[in-house]
Amino acid sequence: MSNLVVAEVGQNGSMNSSGPRAGGPTRRRSFTPAQKLELLTQYEGACTGKEGGAFLREQGLYSSQIAEWRKLRDAGALTGKKPGETI
Repeated sequence: MSNLVVAEVGQNGSMNSSGPRAGGPTRRRSFTPAQKLELLTQYEGACTGKEGGAFLREQGLYSSQIAEWRKLRDAGALTGKKPGETI
């Protein structure tokens, strides 16, 4: 079995890349604590209307991110709590 690679060859003989990584790697998105809290609030609101999955798809988020952000929120890390402080 062989693997085929298909690429478009331009007029000048160079290969044109036009795929999802054509421009090179992109940086990962990062969220501030305020953005995480806002997205959590919006997600939980969407879940009450049984639209949680749709919200995640629209925002390009994963359920694992939401789970991690909930842990951080519940531990007080998103509201500026210093390590070792009690809530």
